[in-house]
Amino acid sequence: MGKVSQLSKYIAVEFESREGVSKMLEYMVSGWTDFQGQDKEESTVLETANDQILEFIRKVATKPVQEGNEEDGVIGSNVLTLLQKISDRINKQYDVTLNPYFKKKSITSDQDKKMVIQDITNLLILMDVLLMHHDIEELDESDNISKKIFLDGKIDQKPFGIKNFLVKTIGKFLVLANNNIIEYGNTELDAKLFEYKKQFFARVMFFVFNVSWLPKERTYKNTLVLNLLQSLELGDEADDYGDIMTQVLSYTQTVKNLNPSIVRECTMFHEYTLPQYLEWKQLEVKDRTFKPLGEVEEYHILFAKKLGFFTVDTIQSNGNSDIVRAGYPLVNGHFVWENVPMGDKTRKKVIYQ
Repeated sequence: MGKVSQLSKYIAVEFESREGVSKMLEYMVSGWTDFQGQDKEESTVLETANDQILEFIRKVATKPVQEGNEEDGVIGSNVLTLLQKISDRINKQYDVTLNPYFKKKSITSDQDKKMVIQDITNLLILMDVLLMHHDIEELDESDNISKKIFLDGKIDQKPFGIKNFLVKTIGKFLVLANNNIIEYGNTELDAKLFEYKKQFFARVMFFVFNVSWLPKERTYKNTLVLNLLQSLELGDEADDYGDIMTQVLSYTQTVKNLNPSIVRECTMFHEYTLPQYLEWKQLEVKDRTFKPLGEVEEYHILFAKKLGFFTVDTIQSNGNSDIVRAGYPLVNGHFVWENVPMGDKTRKKVIYQ
């Protein structure tokens, strides 16, 4: 168990503070390999280390924060560094599976690794800490202006920022999670998984709706939302998402730095995107998954059973395409899977839609 066995020292009641969260993250990062063995215990223990960490973070999050605390900037900068390290480690874990997968250039290949509860809780830990520190600022001495340390105007503006995290890390998770989240066949574990998926959905949706996407980045936003719906499978009726959207909106009461359009974004999702998706999901497979290749145009959002949702960026004469979505390889500032065989255009074979 290594460092996991010493976790209780870092999540004791006396350490329930933002500084305590920072120290706990340092400990988690230093023992990352040990912490990643928990998936083998999920079916044998009632509470994993990640469960305990999430509970600790949520206890701290409920405590009042003293306004104008001079230590906030120091703690925030330290947390920024730690979250970047955690995100980097998660990305490397995903890349072990994704790099060979992308090299195959096959739209019908299965993933080699099932996503388990720990994959979700790793990201929930990161997102819950990010929510807790969302509004922290640091002084930019070059122009003497306080700036939000987690906001990134462009995806690649910072080594770690909210959009960067969404498109790279959450995007990779969703590539792997498409039709690929484990089913335990155990009532308690499956209920636990479902609850964590709901929490995951709410956190990601808040972050997606609370940042401003540049025009060329909106395809990432759109594919994030659609693949979140597709991969997590939280229900077939709009009512199944009611409490989740309530949770998303609840963050607008605790986070100060809000996108002015966030309520409109939530409304558009609940009244338009979600019903459209659920209606599409009820179609016969042949009606929602196939489209003649000759009818596909650039920038169309398509769906493939083994891929999820993606955008067609470039269509070549032989039918191969460059396809785009959050989580795909980063090529010259663009998240794109290049030269993927999608069919034979001259023979008008079908493409997944």
